Amino acid sequence: MSFESLMGASQYLSASVEALAALGAQLRLLQNGDDGDSRIRTLLNEVAQAIDPQLLEDIDRNQQATALVLIQTTFRQALDLLENPERAPGWRYQDPDILQSQGQLSRLIVHWIEAVAAQRPELAEVLRQPGAFLDVGTGVGSLAIEAARSWPTSRVVGIDPWEPALTLARKNLAYSGVADRVEFRPQHLERLEETATFTVAWVPGPFISAEVVDRALEHVRRALKPGGWLIFGLYPLPSAPLERALTRLRIVRSGGHPWTPGEVEEKLRALAFEQIEVCSPAPPVTLVIAQRPNSLRDKRLVRDAVIAQTTAIATESSHSGD
Repeated sequence: MSFESLMGASQYLSASVEALAALGAQLRLLQNGDDGDSRIRTLLNEVAQAIDPQLLEDIDRNQQATALVLIQTTFRQALDLLENPERAPGWRYQDPDILQSQGQLSRLIVHWIEAVAAQRPELAEVLRQPGAFLDVGTGVGSLAIEAARSWPTSRVVGIDPWEPALTLARKNLAYSGVADRVEFRPQHLERLEETATFTVAWVPGPFISAEVVDRALEHVRRALKPGGWLIFGLYPLPSAPLERALTRLRIVRSGGHPWTPGEVEEKLRALAFEQIEVCSPAPPVTLVIAQRPNSLRDKRLVRDAVIAQTTAIATESSHSGD
């Protein structure tokens, strides 16, 4: 490859960066009710039309705001990558704008869970009844607050080890109107100590590393009540090489592992979950849902899983000795 090829690729990709910035600028003007300079506004409209003539049709203010937040957090995290490529993996952002924008996006997860539950009466019934919702990796608390608003009979516990995010979460909670039903804790998932406490648990797969996932899922299972539901979120890995590589990079840089639905299903089966199902309520996310069985069945399944795992280990050991 030549320097000219590198510059050509850079110029080609910069068009996407500028297009996304132009779209974000137009959304910001729409949100602010500001026409801006007429010449710039005309050209922003031209960019949006070039992307898709119907791109902004029938989009309400809430949808505009969500898209704008996505664009903002994409740029801020991309800039951090550009300026700090040597940083080790992990969610260690301290910039309040990055933390808050990521949190605002997480509110959508509650509505995706509701969309999934609308097709699954058992899950919908659990969400309607009094219970406790576990929000793993709560960050600035936006998902937890939205859950408390959406399910008024639920108590919500958000855990996160990152204190800069929790500081913002407590401030957000103070103005939320649901502070009496939401609790935030500085805690790693693999140190969760509750037993049979939660009716639903949200686990953000892109932030769970391969090193802790097995212990983490064991702790979630124990913390769920018999009949409780686990919802494990994933970023689907695109088939196109560039998009796939970028998704994997974003996940690993955030401290997670690019899990596939099949890998998650296998881990949940090994822990004797049942009704395991993969669903995609919206393009940016895939959910793996599973239920902890009720008490008697739960004990039998755990016993069978342990026996199967022990047998597999013994078989592997005998083959390795041949």
